Amino acid sequence: MPSDAALNHALGLALVRAQRHRNAMDYLERAAKLAPGNPRYGFVYAIALHSSGQSKAALAILDQVLTQHPDDRESLLAAASIRRETGDEVGARLYGRRFATTFPKDPRSAAYSGPWR
Repeated sequence: MPSDAALNHALGLALVRAQRHRNAMDYLERAAKLAPGNPRYGFVYAIALHSSGQSKAALAILDQVLTQHPDDRESLLAAASIRRETGDEVGARLYGRRFATTFPKDPRSAAYSGPWR
């Protein structure tokens, strides 16, 4: 069932667990494209891209997810974290503050709500 996003996502995750990352990427990407209404699929695909050294592509996917789902908790946090890791202090601050404003009770907000460290 190549057009079933949930099955593609599940297969991609199974391949990640089996350490078959290259194969997994195709399925995770397909799931994200088949179901853009599900932010989890885009988030997982972005994390897989980042883990494989493709941070720029991961950020592009996260930006797409956040365009459709501006309050997606995990995507906001990932966008801030990856930008911070890659040296984009301005972008990290922007997404971090957006996360902290949107989710002020989340314990992870403390890292982004005060002065930048």
